Amino acid sequence: MRIPRSVQISKNQAQCFHVISRVVDRRIIMEENQQEYLLRLIRQHEAFSGLEVLSYCLMGNHFHLLVHLPVRPEEISDEEVRHRMKNIYSNKKMAEIDKLIRYHQSIGDGDYEKELYDQMRKRMYNLSSFVRDIKQKFSAWYNRKEERKGTLWEERFKSVSIQKRENALMRTAAYIELNPIRAGIVKDPKEYRWSSYTEAVAGGKRARQGIMRLSGGRTGISDWQKALNRYREYLYEVGAEQSEKKVGFSREEVSREQARKGELSVKEVMKVKIRYFSEGLALGSPEYLKEYFESRKEWLGKKRGKVANSMKGHGIGDLHSYRNVGG
Repeated sequence: MRIPRSVQISKNQAQCFHVISRVVDRRIIMEENQQEYLLRLIRQHEAFSGLEVLSYCLMGNHFHLLVHLPVRPEEISDEEVRHRMKNIYSNKKMAEIDKLIRYHQSIGDGDYEKELYDQMRKRMYNLSSFVRDIKQKFSAWYNRKEERKGTLWEERFKSVSIQKRENALMRTAAYIELNPIRAGIVKDPKEYRWSSYTEAVAGGKRARQGIMRLSGGRTGISDWQKALNRYREYLYEVGAEQSEKKVGFSREEVSREQARKGELSVKEVMKVKIRYFSEGLALGSPEYLKEYFESRKEWLGKKRGKVANSMKGHGIGDLHSYRNVGG
C-alpha cells in the first residue's frame, strides 16, 4: 500500500530516507556523461534544499540516495533563500530574476518578490521537491540532448524511512555502495566511480562528510583516514559472498582487507536482504516501527497486528522491517 509522502515525513523531527528512483522500463540510459550530470544536479539541489546526502550510488538505469532530512527552520531569511538559489541557478538566470523583481517593483507589485522567495522556501527541506527537481532537470537535459520526448523516469520514487541510529544507517549505506559489486560491474568498491565511497576516496568534501557522519559517528572516530579505513572494512564485511548466485567478496578478500587495515576482527558475514532496503517502507527497532505506525495508522490501516518483522540473516542484529517482505 502506498501512502502520501507527506504522511511518511514528520515535521517535528529529523529523519533519514533511502531513496530509489528508476528509469521507465528500466532501460540502461546512463553512461559517464549522464551520471556526471546527474551527480552535479544532486549536489546542487542538496546545497539548495538543506538536505544532506549521506551515501549514494548512480547505476545505469536507477539511483540510490541515503538522505538526511533535517527539521525545517522556523525562519529562513530572504538573504539565505537568495544565497541558496545560486546553487541551482546560473548567473544569467539570477540576473533575469533580479530584472523581473525590479520590473514588478516599478509597477507597484510589491508582493512579487515575497511570493517568489516563499515558493523557494517551500522547496527547501522537502524530500519530494528535492527528488522531483533533480529528475525534472535531468529529463529536460537528457531529452534535449538525445532529441527525444516523453517520460524518462518511473512516476513515483521509493522512499524507505531509516531509523537514525548507526546500525540501520550503516547497513543501508553499505547496501547502496555495494550495488556495483552485486551487479558484477566491479570487484572493488573504489573501482566504481559513481558512488559516494569513491568520491570520498578521490577527495570529495561532501562525500567525506557523509562517511564521517556514518563511520565516524558510529565508532567515535574523528580522524578522516581512520574513518575511511573503517568504512571500507565494513563494506567488505557486509558485502561478503553469500552463494554462487549472489556476487560478493570472497572470504579470502574479506580476510585480506581486514588484515590490511589491521583494526578490528572479522565479524559474522551479513546476508544482505535486498528487498528489505527497497520495499520495507521503514527499518529500525520494534519501538521505532511502533511509533512510525501509530503516527500514520490512518493511512497504513488501523487494524495492524504486527508492525515489526524481524530481518533474517547474519549481522542483521536487531533490525526489523515494517513490511514482511521475506527472503
